[in-house]
Amino acid sequence: MTHRPPDSEMLPTNAAPLLPTNAAPMLPTVAHCPDAVVVDSASFEATSMDNAGMTIMDVDAGVGAYLEEPSTPRATSSPNIADSCKEHSKPMVGMTFDTLTDVENFYKDYAHEAGFSVRVGQHKKQNEEIFYKWFFCSREGYRKEKVHDVSDQSGKKRKTSNVVETRCGCEAHIVVKLGSDKKYRIFSMFEEHNHGFVSPDKRHLLRSNRRVSERAKSTLFNCHKASIGTSQAFRLLQVSDGGCENVGCTLRDLKNYYCDLRSKIKDADAQMFVGQLERKKEVNPAFFYEFMVDKQGRLVRVFWADAICRKNYSVFGDVLSVDSTYTTNQYDMKFVPFTGVNHHLQSVFLGAAFLVDEKIESFVWLFQTFLKAMGGVAPHLIITDEDASIKAAIAQILPNTAHRLCMWHIMEKVPEKVGPTIRNNEEFWEVLNKCVWGSENSSEFVSEWNSIMIKYELIGNEWFSAKFDIRESWIPAYFMDIPLAGLLRTTSQSESANSFFNRFIHRKLSFVEFWLRFDTALECQRQEELIADNKSRHTNPKLMTPWAMEKQCSVVYTHEIFSKFQEQLIVARDHCIIQGISESEDMKNVTISSLSGKERVVQMNKSNMFGMCSCKFYESYGIPCRHIIQVLRGEKQNEIPSIYFMKRWDKRCKRELFFDDEGNLLDEKAKDPMEVAMRRKNLDSRNKFEDLIQMAKNSKQGMEFLYSSLANLVEPLQNIIPAATVNKQDEFEAFLGGKIPQEVEIHPPNDINSRGRCKRIKKGKEKKAPRKRMCGKCKQLVDHDARNCPNNA
Repeated sequence: MTHRPPDSEMLPTNAAPLLPTNAAPMLPTVAHCPDAVVVDSASFEATSMDNAGMTIMDVDAGVGAYLEEPSTPRATSSPNIADSCKEHSKPMVGMTFDTLTDVENFYKDYAHEAGFSVRVGQHKKQNEEIFYKWFFCSREGYRKEKVHDVSDQSGKKRKTSNVVETRCGCEAHIVVKLGSDKKYRIFSMFEEHNHGFVSPDKRHLLRSNRRVSERAKSTLFNCHKASIGTSQAFRLLQVSDGGCENVGCTLRDLKNYYCDLRSKIKDADAQMFVGQLERKKEVNPAFFYEFMVDKQGRLVRVFWADAICRKNYSVFGDVLSVDSTYTTNQYDMKFVPFTGVNHHLQSVFLGAAFLVDEKIESFVWLFQTFLKAMGGVAPHLIITDEDASIKAAIAQILPNTAHRLCMWHIMEKVPEKVGPTIRNNEEFWEVLNKCVWGSENSSEFVSEWNSIMIKYELIGNEWFSAKFDIRESWIPAYFMDIPLAGLLRTTSQSESANSFFNRFIHRKLSFVEFWLRFDTALECQRQEELIADNKSRHTNPKLMTPWAMEKQCSVVYTHEIFSKFQEQLIVARDHCIIQGISESEDMKNVTISSLSGKERVVQMNKSNMFGMCSCKFYESYGIPCRHIIQVLRGEKQNEIPSIYFMKRWDKRCKRELFFDDEGNLLDEKAKDPMEVAMRRKNLDSRNKFEDLIQMAKNSKQGMEFLYSSLANLVEPLQNIIPAATVNKQDEFEAFLGGKIPQEVEIHPPNDINSRGRCKRIKKGKEKKAPRKRMCGKCKQLVDHDARNCPNNA
C-alpha cells in the first residue's frame, strides 16, 4: 500500500541518494552538487550539503561504499515527466509503502506510464533487515568496456554480433529507507532524465515491465506437452490476448524462461527420466521398466511398457513392428518403438526403448527385456527395418518368430534409386505396385519383376538387384501362409505409425521433455481407440443384404473389421460363381470363379465347415474371404461358423481380465475421486469465468462490475489460502512432475548439443552416393572439387 505525505512535508524531487549521518563510513567523493539534499527520516527536514552526486555501487553485510560516479552532464534532454504522468502516480519524497515489493511495483508502474525502464539497485542491511534500497532508471551509469574476441579456438575469424549500448549515465532514481514503523519511505529521489522516453506504442517492450505471467507459463507448458513449440505458444498468446502488447512479455522472454528449465535439468535429465518411470510403477505395479548404465554411470539402455501396453500385447501381440529408424533426443539415442494393430485396425503402442547404439548386444538386451515384460510370449511375426543387428538379435532371441522387412520403408526409397524420368512416370509406379503388392505367388512376382527391369532398363541397378536377392524377406507373395501377415504390409498402416511417432519426436529433446510429449501423444492414441470402441458398441452399421451372416458379423466385429467383411460378402453375392465340386472323405473341394478372372479353390472340412482358400485372404487378415462365404452359402450355412471368428477382431476382445506373472492386473489404475472432482471444478470454474467474460465484454458497465467483483475475491481467498512463495524451480518441478535432484547418480549420455528437426535416420545402405560435380582443377565430373582434388598434390 502507498501513502503520500502532506504537502507541507514534501521535499524537492532532486535529492541525491545520501545515507544519514549515523550511517557507515563513506569513501570520499570528487563530484560536487550543491543542489543535493539529505532527508532526516523523523522530521523530513532538508539540509543543504556539498558532497553529493554519489551512487552506491557495492553493498554487502550492511556496509555501503560510495564510489565516484562517472562525470555526466546534469542537463536534461527529456520532456518533463509531470506532463506525461498523473499526479497520484508520481513518486514524491516522504511517500510510504508497506513492503519493498510495493515500492518496486509503484516505481515500475510510474516508469511504464512515463516511458522508461527500471533497474533494481543495491541495498544496505541493518540487523538482517533491508534498511536502504535503490531503484534506478535502467540507463543509469555506464557499462565497463569489454574486449570481444574475434577468433575462435582454431584461429579462424568469426562474425561478432552488433553490441548496442543501453546505458547513458542517467541519474534518475529513488531511494527508500525503512522507518521505525517498519514501513518504507522515499528517502531521496532524482526525477529528471538525460534521454528521451519510449513512445506509448513501444512501452510494452520496456524490460522492467515485462514478465512471464502465470497465464503465459501455463500456456507455454501446456503447448510443450502437446508438442507445440515456444514460438507457436507465443503466437497463441498473441492471438488470445489481442496483440503482442498485451502478452506482457516478448517471444525472447518466453524462450529464455524455457531455456532456464532446460539448463536446470541438463545434468539430472537421465535420473529424472528413470525417476519418472519409477513413479509410474509406484502408482501402478503393473508398469514395467528396466534400464542399464555404463561404468561411468551413464544411461545407455532403457525399456518401458505400461499396464495397457502389456494388456494390448496379450490381445494383439501376434504381429508387431519394431522400428529403429528414429533418433529423438539431444544425445542421438535411438528410439525403438514396438507397434501392433488393434481391433479397429489402428496402430497401437506396445512398448519402447532408448538405445545408445545399434550393436547386436543392445538389441539382444532389448528383445530379452521385451519378452520379460510380456510374460515370455513371443510374437508370431515381427516386421523390422533393414538392420543387420536386429536380424541377428531376432535369430538369437526369437528363433520361432517369422521375421520380415517393412515394405513401406523399402518402397519409400524407390524414388531416390531411379532417375527423374522414371520417377515421374505414372505407369512405372502402377506396374511396380502391382508387382510388389499384388503378386500371389513367387513365380508371378519373378515374372513381373523381370519384365519391369527390362522395360525400364534397371537390370544393372545395384539397389534393385539387392532387393530382388532378399525378396523372400519383404515381398508378400513369399509369406502369405504366415497368419495375419497382411496387417502390417499396407502402406496406410505404416504411415499411421510413422505419423504418430512424428508427433512428439520432431525435435531433439531431453529425456524429460520427450516423456511429457510422449505421454500426451499416447493418451491421444488411446483416446482414438475409446472413440472407435464407443462407436462400435453403441451404433449399428448399415446392412446391405438380408443374409443372416451379415447381421451376425455386424454384432461380433468392430465397425472397421465388419466393413472389410461386408466388402467380401457383397462381391461373393454379385460376382462369385461355383464352377465345380469334388469330394474326398471329410473334405470338399470347390472351384469358384470371381471378378478377377482367376479361379479359386476352397478346401472345406465337412465336419466343422472350416475352409481354406487358395487366395490366402483369411490367413493374411483373419476375415473370411468372398470364396469361403460363397461356399458356406452353398452349404446352406446361414451364419458364419464360430471357428472363423478371431478373438482379436471382437468388439469385446479387451473385456477379459489379464494379469502379469506377479499377479498384477494389467489395466489402468483408477483415478483418485477427489482429484477427479477437483479437476472438474477447476475446469468448470474456467468455463464459467469465460462465459462471464463473453457476457460482459461488449458492456463497459458490465466489464467494470466483473473486474471489481473479481478484485473483491482476492482478499477473502488469501485469508483461506495463505500466499505461498513459489520460485522458478518450484514451477519447473510442477511442470515436470518430479523434483530436480541435487545429487545425480544416473547421468545422461554425452550431450552433443544437437539442434534442428529430427527425422527417420537412414542406414548406411540407404544413403545416397555423393553427387558428381565438375572439378575446376582436373575438369572431370567427379565427387570432389578443386580444393581437395588429387592433382593438388
